[in-house]
Amino acid sequence: MNMNKFFRILLVALLASVSVVSCDPPLEDPVENTGNNGGGGDSPSRPSQPTSSVPEEIQQADQFAINTLGVYYLWNKEINSDLDKLAPTKCMDPVEVVKQIRYHENGKEVDHWTVLTKDLESMTSSVEGLGLSFGYDLTGMWVDETQTSLVFIVNYVAKDKPAAKAGLKRGDIIWTLNGQSITMNNYSDLFYASSVTLQVQHGLESKELETVSMEANNDWEDPVLLDTTYSVGDKKVGYLVYNSFDIKTMETLPEVFRKFKKEGIEELILDLRYNGGGFVKTECELASMIAPFANVVNNDVYQTEVHNEILTEAWKNQMDFNTYFSTSFEYKDANGKYDINEDISDANVDLKKLYVIVTGGSASASEGLIVGLGPYMDITLIGGKTYGKYCSGYMLSPKDVYGSSSQFDYSKIGNWGIYVMISKFADKDGNNSAIPDGIPVDIEVKDDVLDGFQFGDENETMLKAALKAAGKADTRGTVGHSNPFGAEFVSHIAPKGILLKELPGQSNIQIR
Repeated sequence: MNMNKFFRILLVALLASVSVVSCDPPLEDPVENTGNNGGGGDSPSRPSQPTSSVPEEIQQADQFAINTLGVYYLWNKEINSDLDKLAPTKCMDPVEVVKQIRYHENGKEVDHWTVLTKDLESMTSSVEGLGLSFGYDLTGMWVDETQTSLVFIVNYVAKDKPAAKAGLKRGDIIWTLNGQSITMNNYSDLFYASSVTLQVQHGLESKELETVSMEANNDWEDPVLLDTTYSVGDKKVGYLVYNSFDIKTMETLPEVFRKFKKEGIEELILDLRYNGGGFVKTECELASMIAPFANVVNNDVYQTEVHNEILTEAWKNQMDFNTYFSTSFEYKDANGKYDINEDISDANVDLKKLYVIVTGGSASASEGLIVGLGPYMDITLIGGKTYGKYCSGYMLSPKDVYGSSSQFDYSKIGNWGIYVMISKFADKDGNNSAIPDGIPVDIEVKDDVLDGFQFGDENETMLKAALKAAGKADTRGTVGHSNPFGAEFVSHIAPKGILLKELPGQSNIQIR
């Protein structure tokens, strides 16, 4: 069935039902009856036209949120009664209400990720590694005990972006922003302003401050920061620093692995410490270049997903809930921006051992890769427990949900959208070690951005631990230092967008 038609049928049934008792849908008519259930209990009705002080744009946004949460949301049954808080004639702030009603369990917020947005275009751009950016990632630290002033430490800079061209590098310390101390009131300009002037200390050993000016740009941010190879005893170990599973690297990652294969690596250190996620196709492609070759050519199950009852019933005859290893990958988007066709049969390195560097900034597709490969490989995790994002979601626009049907007026909310959790991923056996709070590591090591070493230096703190786990003896000591700053304020992981997959029959975006 065409998905636009399906969702129009489903939404018509949902909106038409005023007080429907939950029941099992008859097998002969699964779609419409599943829609009537609306997740169980009373389904939200389409509003009549009473006088209301709520602007028409907000009313349409309220209704859009009700419709998508009622049909798509993984926990739609659990929050069904809370959808009344989005009543279009009463709710003035649907963005905040969606955050409030997303799923909690025993008072604990389980879903941290579902969000309604007024600017879906910007969210989509960030998913693709685009958007106005200086091309760096920062961690903030308080300077004084009163917690009034901040410094920001550079975690990394992306290739050919403004920060790299200005000479910034990992471990640099940003002291001032546009001639002023950095505070809670102005720090966001470090990430979202169009231009900045900074005073920068190049590492703890430097005694000078350099003034640096940068203009943000919209260029693609390459998430491959480094790929290299080390000799560890009589074996070769590859090292890849990878910061986002974005779609464009489906074309570049195979070249990295062909080089690894030519160099004869037997083991790989995959550095995902700052990787918050990416396209599912890219994740699966990377997994298919790492996994045992026999499993890849056999197209064995890599992952599986669980949806709510509505989507499970509606998609059971047209969508395979499994993802498989493969030797070839294709991706075409609806706007013609990407047309990718990759044969990776010669890029699989058939690894004997995988080491993965992770932190609390390793989320979603990063966790998915570890979970999916787990049953097939010997994996050692090094660093700190991962973030714990074990869900996938769709980024949906009103057009995606309503199609061209004139019954649903969304003319005032064309650039609104919602990122809504629709499924939980698991390995081939239905297990997910990221649930509920992240994947624990085998070797604990703290990311020390002030250790004085760049990515790829064998003495950089986390790489050194990974090489030691692979059997390499220490060659030098680390640079001694003590952190002169106070508590960590925020670790800023750029929103690069996270696990994308097509809906059956159309090209909506799914994010992990």
